[in-house]
Amino acid sequence: MVSSVISYILHKALNYAAIMMVFSWVLNVLGAAITFVVRNDHGRPKTFREFWRYLFPSGIFTRKSTRLDAAFYVIDHLDFIFILAPLLIGSSIISVLTYDGMTTLFGVHAQGPVTMGKWVFVAIVVTIAYDFAVFYMHYLDHKIQVLWQFHKVHHAAEYLIPITNRRFHPVQQIWDLNGEMLTVGSLLGFLSYAFSMPIVQDTILGVDIYYALNVMSFHHLRHSHINMSYGPLLEKWIMSPAQHHLHHSQEAHHWDKNFGLLLSVWDRMFGTLVYSQPLGSFRVGLRENEGREFQSVYQFYTTPFVLLWRMVRDSRRPSTEYVDADAEMPVSQTRLSVSPKS
Repeated sequence: MVSSVISYILHKALNYAAIMMVFSWVLNVLGAAITFVVRNDHGRPKTFREFWRYLFPSGIFTRKSTRLDAAFYVIDHLDFIFILAPLLIGSSIISVLTYDGMTTLFGVHAQGPVTMGKWVFVAIVVTIAYDFAVFYMHYLDHKIQVLWQFHKVHHAAEYLIPITNRRFHPVQQIWDLNGEMLTVGSLLGFLSYAFSMPIVQDTILGVDIYYALNVMSFHHLRHSHINMSYGPLLEKWIMSPAQHHLHHSQEAHHWDKNFGLLLSVWDRMFGTLVYSQPLGSFRVGLRENEGREFQSVYQFYTTPFVLLWRMVRDSRRPSTEYVDADAEMPVSQTRLSVSPKS
């Protein structure tokens, strides 16, 4: 049964993923055009030439951060082959195991008709659960010191471009994807059993719908200079690209804010929501004393392990309070040890 699930997913992904990729770029160019039209340019003409300059500002391809993103993007494709691709089928396998476990405990459920009502209900529940799982794994990436050392690779970007979204250390990717797939897979297996639905169709439905919603939320603009805001009314419920820009801000009052991907309700619940601001009012990236250790692709891979070694080394010192020499303040006052809100 597992082999049939894998075969079905791979066959579908070859067609669906390519179509959605093209659609995502077209949609994001449209989003950039809307932002260009509505933004205040202080009387500058709204011409195609100006839009082109807005879309590709001077210096974007010569920045060191951009070059690092491009190099890491190429290398990351090797990570995808050996790490991410196997994990993409993880939710299906977990669904099968959950379904089999439910069958062992409560008996066999005969497959029933798959009505539109069942599909809609499953799609809504899985989308909400998936989005919360993404939010919470991201939340833990910031709140747990060990995970933050690896997540720093992503936040070290000093200029946001769409492929910055692929700047993640493999250790973090394994952690995040396992948490997300465990959540989604378990839920899909339970729903498949409860509603007597085929697991394969259930899994594809859940994953495809979430991916489609992610694309339609202007996915690529979250990591870009296009400061697309939805306004405070919508941003109370839906996370805008401009809000994610604030998540990358160096400003202390923006640290550990806007963890959400699609919905902003999770950040409201956890007290971490902030609304969009003009992009030029803050700088993105890590603090200088942190960011200087992420200035090459080699450092992307090795620095988190160096930082972990320092944490272990300093934890063995007789001093009761570890002091970060670069920051000149106790760790208790840095973002590394911010505790979850009660």
